[in-house]
Amino acid sequence: MKRFTDSWPLVVLVLALAVATNAEGQFGGRQRQGSGMGRSSHSNDATSDTSTRVIADPMIAIENELPSLRIELDLTETQKPLFDVFEREVRHAADAGRLRPSHQEAFRIDDGSSIPAETVFGTIADDDAQRADAASRSLQTMKKLFLALSPEQKKQFDQRIIQALREPRNTS
Repeated sequence: MKRFTDSWPLVVLVLALAVATNAEGQFGGRQRQGSGMGRSSHSNDATSDTSTRVIADPMIAIENELPSLRIELDLTETQKPLFDVFEREVRHAADAGRLRPSHQEAFRIDDGSSIPAETVFGTIADDDAQRADAASRSLQTMKKLFLALSPEQKKQFDQRIIQALREPRNTS
């Protein structure tokens, strides 16, 4: 009985994923008719609240924020190279995040006769590993950049990263 109590969080997670996957399969990731859950029926309009936007990949949202963040931070000459490295790593992570949709599209086009399931799972695992590695490198370079920022710059940086996730710029 002790084994079950140790593994119950895993069981709950698996069940939650199964339910979420089932709902995704039934509704294709789109909102069902009549279940606005507090949103207006015009949530797809260009005038909708930006907080209702779905972020496909947070690294892409952050990547889109970097050019204006660079200007707002008013970096010193010693901070600029650190920001450059950070920006490059975020771009790598965002690019890694863009791989999965293109791979998924390729799998959808195939009728199932030419791509073995092992290849599908291997591709998903490789995409995830590349994205995780790139995100980890972004974090490491961000920590180095953070050491060089003033307290006010750190505050601005933190606010803009959260803003990028709440109000993403053209993430399409």
